[in-house]
Amino acid sequence: MQPNQQIFWLIEPQRKPSQHIIAGGFILPDGQVAIARSSPYSSHATFPCIQSFQELQQKRGRNIIFGENSLDDYHLQSFKLVRKKDMTGISGIGIVAVGCHFQGFGDIAVMQWLTQPASTAWYTGGWEQIELIHGHKGKTHIVMDLI
Repeated sequence: MQPNQQIFWLIEPQRKPSQHIIAGGFILPDGQVAIARSSPYSSHATFPCIQSFQELQQKRGRNIIFGENSLDDYHLQSFKLVRKKDMTGISGIGIVAVGCHFQGFGDIAVMQWLTQPASTAWYTGGWEQIELIHGHKGKTHIVMDLI
């Protein structure tokens, strides 16, 4: 799956065009779905898989659109966490995690570790929080996927 195919939008067709986006989503490497919701209230959640999420949204009359990184004032940017030196001896070097930054939904990002034990976390401080926690003073950096 290409990075931009991991990104999708949840659309409420009955709403006015300026209000039709209700969430942005990202399919994580293990198949879980990460959603940042914009309306009616900002929130974020993780669902077990895209199939069950699609079925639920179809029952609610909502559409899912894949392959667009920007819609209205919202932007989704997928990324990889690349480690040059493993300070802890746990995650290794190279691409160690994959995630998505949700712009326009507040400064929020989701990231999933590719190493075992795998885990998924939300970062309400966005890029800066990920770099602060996992950057190891420049030994690990975020590489944005091409749009």
